[in-house]
Amino acid sequence: MDEGQTYRVLNREIFLLIALSVLAVGVFLFTKRMSIKEQQLDARIAAIWYQEGERQLASGQIAQAIESFRKATTGALGNPTYTLALANALAAGNHDAEAEQTLLRLRESDPEDAEINLQLARLAARREEVEDAVHYYRNALYGRWNEASADQRKQLVRMELIRFLLGRQQRDLALSELLILEGDLPQSAAAHVEVARLFLQAGDVQHALKNYEQATELDKNDADAATEAGETAFRAGDYQQAERYLKAAVELKPEDQKIRQHLAVAEFVLSTDPLDPHLTNEERQERLLRGFDQGLRRLDRCLSQTSGQADPQLQSLKEQATALEPKLRSKHPPDLELTRATFQLIYKIEQAALARCGEGEELDQALLLIGHKHNGAQP
Repeated sequence: MDEGQTYRVLNREIFLLIALSVLAVGVFLFTKRMSIKEQQLDARIAAIWYQEGERQLASGQIAQAIESFRKATTGALGNPTYTLALANALAAGNHDAEAEQTLLRLRESDPEDAEINLQLARLAARREEVEDAVHYYRNALYGRWNEASADQRKQLVRMELIRFLLGRQQRDLALSELLILEGDLPQSAAAHVEVARLFLQAGDVQHALKNYEQATELDKNDADAATEAGETAFRAGDYQQAERYLKAAVELKPEDQKIRQHLAVAEFVLSTDPLDPHLTNEERQERLLRGFDQGLRRLDRCLSQTSGQADPQLQSLKEQATALEPKLRSKHPPDLELTRATFQLIYKIEQAALARCGEGEELDQALLLIGHKHNGAQP
């Protein structure tokens, strides 16, 4: 083969090589384009199944939602949003084991995701696994929230944790979370009232009253805040504070007889206690006689209801009161020792009458509370 022929053969080979290369590139580009289009189609189909699953879940069609989310995750492998939705639907359908495994797989790739940890916390809470639930709740609280309203959402999650702990008698843990929550509350009367109620459930009356106070300052027309603050102070034995709140509550809800009754009792406690150290002798005598006369009336009514002769305790109290009466009505005010002895008798009368004849008038209730306050009229 001469040089010309060799040149022509080489040119033909080079041309074929170039043509094949161009064809290969074209095939590759076509295949890639088709693959991308197929992926895009799969993604659109997955999105449709995801939206359908959301609709079904919202309407209570749990089983159908699970299947829709499965199809969505199959069409978009590795999509965490679709996988999390599937886990939530599984949990809603009580498929807890599968839901937990799905969430744990998600968590392996993103342990800081707050939503994943929250769903794991709820599953643990459902199984009454307190330690695991608290662990995941706290991971959620200090994790990464992918939403604009993260602060508000975290407050709701912390409240959820607190209610879970209170429901399991974990008051110390609940209180520690409540103190954190209290420091981040918005300037809202409703928020402070809700936290006050949680503090009451946790047994912390003082922090409850503090939040009720803040609620009433933020909204002086919040009848629930004033009422609950008054009742809380009343139960705590702080009758001055109870009177202040209950007066405000009566102005806001004048038709509420329960509030009026509590206010009347609180006022009686404040105006009837003969052991108040700030009284003059004359004031002490006046209060003591008022309580004594009320106790006698209560005792006589109860004796008439129970056929007094058949009740030796009531009869004995009547005899003690009759013997003591002349000393009390003397022109000379009773000394402190006589005051204590007399009120101890009044307290015993009210206790006995309550046990045998039921609850008395507001003043009778006040005398019982005064006696309880002084531990049976002892200083």
